[in-house]
Amino acid sequence: MAIMEASPTQESDLFKGVSNRVIAEIGRSGVELVFEPDAIIFTTDDEGSTIYELVEGTVEIMVLEREHIQYTVTKPGEIFGWSALVEPYVYTATARAATSVRAIGISRDIIEATVTRHPAEGLIIYKNLAGIIGQRLKGAYQHIYRQG
Repeated sequence: MAIMEASPTQESDLFKGVSNRVIAEIGRSGVELVFEPDAIIFTTDDEGSTIYELVEGTVEIMVLEREHIQYTVTKPGEIFGWSALVEPYVYTATARAATSVRAIGISRDIIEATVTRHPAEGLIIYKNLAGIIGQRLKGAYQHIYRQG
């Protein structure tokens, strides 16, 4: 895994509608991470301290003991590892690089500190997060329905 400085983008699912100033503030701590195919990015029950924004590649999000693929992250700007922003701050799935992956890793502590300093922007971030979680839940329900 390679690491270099990087900033999230306004096209990110999480930062849509957030000012460039706040994105830059959060981005000062962002790091670009490169994962080789089959690399495990995080696993279920790990402490969630980092949220990720996909730059390129494909990440499989797997739940259940048999590593059932629940969701695939493929769109640049898409967020994964959102459990890092939701108590109890524990990842609820395993993320595996299906291809070579570039992602921006952002520390929960930085996002929380920024949200505290800019509560109006924080509200936008957390509304976006709720939308992301809602979409993933909807996808999970549809998957279960198709299986049943």
